[in-house]
Amino acid sequence: MIRVVGPVKPSTGSERLRRSLKGGGFGAVVSVSTHVLILTVLTWFLIDTDSLAPEEPLDLRWLTAREVEMKQAARAPVQISSVPDATPTSPMPPQTPPDAPMPLKPTRPAVRPVDVSGRLAHRKPELKRKHMLKIDEGGKSDLAVRSALGWFARQQQPTGNWRLHEGYPDAGQRTARTDTGATSLALLAFLGAGFDHTRGDHQQTVARGINWLVGQQRGDGNLFDIDEFGREEAFYAHSMGTIALCEAVALTADRKARQAAVNAVNFLVKTQQPTQGGWKYQPQTPMTRGDLSVTGWALMALHTARIADIEVPEQAFVLASNFLDTVEVQDGARYRYEPDFGVSPAMTAEGLLCRQWLGWPREHPSLESGTRFLLGEQHRPRWDDGRRNVYAWYYTAQVLHNMGGGEWEDWYRAARDEIVSHQARTGSIRRGADVRGSWHPAQPRGQAAEKADIAGRLYLAAMCVLVLETPYRHVSVYEVTDPEVGKEPDTEDAADDRRGCR
Repeated sequence: MIRVVGPVKPSTGSERLRRSLKGGGFGAVVSVSTHVLILTVLTWFLIDTDSLAPEEPLDLRWLTAREVEMKQAARAPVQISSVPDATPTSPMPPQTPPDAPMPLKPTRPAVRPVDVSGRLAHRKPELKRKHMLKIDEGGKSDLAVRSALGWFARQQQPTGNWRLHEGYPDAGQRTARTDTGATSLALLAFLGAGFDHTRGDHQQTVARGINWLVGQQRGDGNLFDIDEFGREEAFYAHSMGTIALCEAVALTADRKARQAAVNAVNFLVKTQQPTQGGWKYQPQTPMTRGDLSVTGWALMALHTARIADIEVPEQAFVLASNFLDTVEVQDGARYRYEPDFGVSPAMTAEGLLCRQWLGWPREHPSLESGTRFLLGEQHRPRWDDGRRNVYAWYYTAQVLHNMGGGEWEDWYRAARDEIVSHQARTGSIRRGADVRGSWHPAQPRGQAAEKADIAGRLYLAAMCVLVLETPYRHVSVYEVTDPEVGKEPDTEDAADDRRGCR
């Protein structure tokens, strides 16, 4: 006979566990262990894994200051994701935190920026002719430079500035915008040939450009002309403008240009990355990281400030050397755009030029190795589709000129012939159709890193002229100069001005 005592309730997991524990034995141990393991795994699945992933880089190039403030309030730190060759910056975290100081390597030469006395002396007409007779047979380079400067003079706006893309054909894709950059490049071409704003064939042209640049400057010293935070062009344009102002001061001792140059230099010093020493598209902080392309222009601006007798803190050069250590390969014989990028001839040339001005001796093994790399047949100047890179030639020319010798002269003649043979020598000079004296930015297309297809005809023309001017634009850093050679006669006002600004 079966007796029913009530409904049978299904056994729960906890009840089964309790009975198992009550009964004791091996089964209880297994059951407890299994439940603990399951709970641990479930806990990991419930964690917000998104909070553990590295943040994507935040691209600030096209944001206004207000938009940036809103975004920065929501997420930090800020990284910049765009680079000169349009390759996105790798989000991989660096091995060394950006706010960690980078000590100099014990085998490195001390940072001793070169003596800058007389570095612009060869721009004087008589010295320029003397040096070009040795390397520019037939005057091909000089003729090309004069033709290009005529084209620049015809492109100047009534307000004194130049435009990257307006006023002439085949001007590029117009994604890069900066009147400061265009004006500074044009002024560098004139000043590099020895034409300043106090005398010479292009006196009025240069004077209007300098006046526009000085009038463009903001209260903090920034020369950039567009009120957008973090644009790619910002620190390129500011650095180029700083170089132009400092060269104008060094050549003329102009009081008004000097004060603007001092303010521009101070802005660069204040916006340098405070522990690793680089520059990029916006003022740097301990949580951001510079790149070599922008840093090379900024560092040359600080050296040009020294040529103009404008004081620059020694620490700025030590920090810049620290930055170079982070992007070097082969103990400084090769260089990269950023630590996670590959070696390129353009960045190698820019890095080596920085090292030369920071005091590396001519016989430094890494400098000699890097020079051989730049002289390799695969990097020889060719105006061919997909090979031309006048940006790389600009830095390579300066490195090789500093080294001197027959290999430099052979390289220069090869680059000169390629550049001169592709200059537009005929055509209309009517505004809007004027190309005579310039170079076509896309026939053929150069390498992507050259940026001629974006920055356009004026940019390419300026870079070509600067390459052609290399033999006299600066005296080699390894040449001992007479401080009085090429120095402007001092005036009482200029002397008082210098004492007040130092």
